[in-house]
Amino acid sequence: MYRLDREEFVQSPYIFLWSTLGFQAGFINAFGFLACGRYVSHVTGFGTQIGMALGANNLLFAIELLGFPLSFIMGAFVSSFLTIARLERNEAPWYGLITALLPFTISILLFFGINGYFGIFGEPPLLAHDFALLFLLSFVCGMQNGCFATLTKGQIRTTHLTGISTDIGTDFARMWFGKLSANEYTLTKKTNISRIATFSAFTAGSVLSVLVSKHFTYMALTVPLITALGVCIAVRSIHLKMDVRFKRALKKAKQIKDLEVAKTA
Repeated sequence: MYRLDREEFVQSPYIFLWSTLGFQAGFINAFGFLACGRYVSHVTGFGTQIGMALGANNLLFAIELLGFPLSFIMGAFVSSFLTIARLERNEAPWYGLITALLPFTISILLFFGINGYFGIFGEPPLLAHDFALLFLLSFVCGMQNGCFATLTKGQIRTTHLTGISTDIGTDFARMWFGKLSANEYTLTKKTNISRIATFSAFTAGSVLSVLVSKHFTYMALTVPLITALGVCIAVRSIHLKMDVRFKRALKKAKQIKDLEVAKTA
């Protein structure tokens, strides 16, 4: 009751939400690279870099790189602890809390950045405060990805493009060469539209990040702060609708149970 089916998350308002999240992740990813020379919204490349560092006997660098995927995983862990873990205990997930933590964390990063706690914008990641910034940005992306992957039953991921690109290709193959029913074809088409929109928004966020961050440095985090606040409001609305749906389901189940009791009486 507290997760979206495919028929729901391919509707236009949701596609706009996924695009906003993709834009936000693209902006943050590019910001991390511009601020300290490291991407933060995905972990694919870090596995290779860690292996290369170990192969070159650079243990310290490998340990530093390991902090990125660990931060992302920790963000996903926190998100899942408050959402899917609660669902599996038959409790309502706290999507609203996770989406409130996103702008809260970004606002902290913005405050510390503009007050000089993260050092000079654009310096290479050499000092502890540089890694603190990057790890927290990666943590934010992990929370975002974990939250909305749970909400959509793992169908929508908004912080990286590898899975999205794979799904676009496989679903085009199903649409063009598979034998889908009319309803399945329509749903698959809409799902791919949502993925392409997310992909495009991620790229647009990266472009805007480059343009804004070069001029405003840490103040550029105002952009993802605004989008995160918008997402928080949108998710609150979604959660209220899910509460109504859940109460209706409980009422219906109670009516069925009462009817069965009456028949056996």
